[in-house]
Amino acid sequence: MAQAARSTRISPEQELLYSLGEVVRKRRLALNLSQEELAGRAGVHRTYLSDIERGARNITITVLTRLADALDVKVSRLFRLTEQQVIDRPKGRAR
Repeated sequence: MAQAARSTRISPEQELLYSLGEVVRKRRLALNLSQEELAGRAGVHRTYLSDIERGARNITITVLTRLADALDVKVSRLFRLTEQQVIDRPKGRAR
């Protein structure tokens, strides 16, 4: 039973990826961009962007920089928004 409870918890790293994905998605929607449009601007495939928004990809700093540029924000702002997203989320819950 304890093992089942452990499997529903997410790691701090995964929580950061989920939060970053939420931040990217919210900014994309605020700019009224489709995934296809943002992916094109950032030079990534649309399915890769979808994975990022779902927290399923551990992206490189290079991709993060290209996303920030495409979203017209600084990388540091993406980090701050991601950290805030983690703080605001109830502990142990991914979404």
